[in-house]
Amino acid sequence: MHQEPLSTDGLAQQEHDMHADTDTKGAQTEHVLEVVHHPADRFYELLVDGKPAGLVVYEDAGGRYVFTHTFIAEDFRGRGLSWTLMRGVMDDVKQRRIAMKNYCPVLDRFIEKNPEYAPLLDSGDTGD
Repeated sequence: MHQEPLSTDGLAQQEHDMHADTDTKGAQTEHVLEVVHHPADRFYELLVDGKPAGLVVYEDAGGRYVFTHTFIAEDFRGRGLSWTLMRGVMDDVKQRRIAMKNYCPVLDRFIEKNPEYAPLLDSGDTGD
């Protein structure tokens, strides 16, 4: 499996409020956070101290990423990690200049709170 580690410098400090999934009360920022892209399996994974903590799943529709859902493992919920994962994914999509379509409500909320990522959304038809 091909893995591509992405930079997460400062991501923990950039978390935002996103309901129960991002309550950072008691969160410890000394953990090592890493977002890894698994292009062959079509998902991004968040690792916390090397342990799987969450993922964002997408389909590749002719070079356009169609994001479908986000999952944070139960043991890692309530720490703001979905925001960290989303920021890593969006930064990678932006860097790679990949068109994207979104059907994930978590990503919807992230982009709503972080409008600098809104231009990444492709308004074109997905062919559905």
